[in-house]
Amino acid sequence: MKVITCFSYKGGAARTTAAANISAALASTTAGVGSIVTPLRHKVALIDLDVFSAGTHRVFEIQNQLIQKFSPSIQDYLRDQMTPSDYVTDGGIKLNDTAMRNFRQGRGADGNCHEGFTLFPAKPKPDERFVVQKQHENVLIELMAELEHRSFEYVVLDGESGTRQMAEIAIRLADVVLVFFRLTWQHIDGTLNTCIEDFQNRSLMHPFYLIPTCVPLTDPADGIYQPEAVGLLDLQTFTRDIPDFSGLNEFADKFKEGADHLAGPGHFWASRTDGARLCIHDSLSLKGVEQVIVFDNNAKRDRAASDYYKIAAEISRLHPPAA
Repeated sequence: MKVITCFSYKGGAARTTAAANISAALASTTAGVGSIVTPLRHKVALIDLDVFSAGTHRVFEIQNQLIQKFSPSIQDYLRDQMTPSDYVTDGGIKLNDTAMRNFRQGRGADGNCHEGFTLFPAKPKPDERFVVQKQHENVLIELMAELEHRSFEYVVLDGESGTRQMAEIAIRLADVVLVFFRLTWQHIDGTLNTCIEDFQNRSLMHPFYLIPTCVPLTDPADGIYQPEAVGLLDLQTFTRDIPDFSGLNEFADKFKEGADHLAGPGHFWASRTDGARLCIHDSLSLKGVEQVIVFDNNAKRDRAASDYYKIAAEISRLHPPAA
């Protein structure tokens, strides 16, 4: 089993949406659905560890009111010292649960997603008694062991943004870290400082991948902007040049010779030899679409959905569960 932690230095990097879509893509079972080319067929658990700003359930179109009443949440497990076995049995939302109806049917997951796919949600408003403690890391390690015992192949942790305590725990638990950021100076500077100072200098190092999100679709062929749109040229130039200006390229190129990124961070914005562009795109047509879209056949979303699937496929290839 492999643990994949999704991290972002700042909020608003579409980390939660990406975590949900990549998890669903890893659990895909049917070819030719939306972005799915070759189904990955993995049994996946997705755990919301953003314990003070929970939102993973919303990507699956589950209402806050339902999750607020749901028990046991991840906060309940961490605080009440439940056994991992009891929590896995009672704390997950599976595909056949009523709460997953919209995802199962409206979003095309019905019949296209591994039946073992399970969401372990966090409450949007945790009990005021809930405080992150050092012992929670050991409790989560026990949970990972129970999930592996139950034949889960991937556990995806949607962690907190920033360098708070739960975010660091999620990173230490990981076999692989996916680092999401927008192409803005604040996101990039904070991300690079975190990767260099925290991941490397503090021995939190695991294989990690830098994934820019919300990259504007500025190719005229995309049809998002009119060719004469005011500021289009500046937007195209900025999107193209900022990885170089900000030091992103220089940072990633230091590790470029590593075998399949295993010696350091991979970077998903550069074109690969096979022509794939592995970054998560956003555009005017995707604003506000905080949903699982990898199974959609919506042409306007297809490029973003395809990117989620390509990243899931790379994870499956580079970090297979049994390795």
